[in-house]
Amino acid sequence: MQQDKKQDPYKEGDIVTWKINDHLILKAEVGERREHFVTHNERVERDFYRPQSERYIGQFPIDYQPTRFDKISESEARDMPISKHSGRRYEFNLMLNGSWVQASDRSVYSNDTLDHPDQVKVVVNNYSLGGNTKQSFDNYTMLELEADSAETNNGVTCYRFKGEKGEYNHQKCFGQSENSLISGYEIYIPITKQVPMFVEYRESIYNGVKINWYADRKNLDQAQAIDAAIWRLLDTWNISSIE
Repeated sequence: MQQDKKQDPYKEGDIVTWKINDHLILKAEVGERREHFVTHNERVERDFYRPQSERYIGQFPIDYQPTRFDKISESEARDMPISKHSGRRYEFNLMLNGSWVQASDRSVYSNDTLDHPDQVKVVVNNYSLGGNTKQSFDNYTMLELEADSAETNNGVTCYRFKGEKGEYNHQKCFGQSENSLISGYEIYIPITKQVPMFVEYRESIYNGVKINWYADRKNLDQAQAIDAAIWRLLDTWNISSIE
């Protein structure tokens, strides 16, 4: 007997409410839906493709201004159950430079995750460990980097790895956030130019949150604009009144 076809349970314009923790409850109007990237691996499709559990808000231009919904009380926020999800991820995409593309659900762990060079894929997770991005970068990441190689552009300082010579594109960078509650963000730029740069925050805001985003390195000079858009959207979507 043929199984029912798996499909995204949401449609553009639906209003969703997803709780990440007591401090961060996203209520948003979902955007354009993404297409499923078929792996042609029967086991992967059967065991890991679960669109009914995915928490994908949509794809939006970087200057998108979402609807702001009323906050709920602290007691309502605490009583609301954590949303069930697949892989502990809440996702949305941003588009840069006036570009647009049909988004796919190609895994962010794939080297060819981006559907377009001007696409940014954003992943939000709960995070409970101590410290923040800047502390981790200063105390651990800098141990593997050449401090004298620092080059700063548009609020982002990039470093070569120790011992590397010649024309390497393999770098780690630290970006300054315009959000005063955020310590900054760490960027990894791989050697292979076709592989997206990988950006990470581990911050105490919203009682602990980890955010990753993936973008083409050609848009490194827009890192601060991407950073600002991510935190602006989360602040707008968040309906929890718990500080």
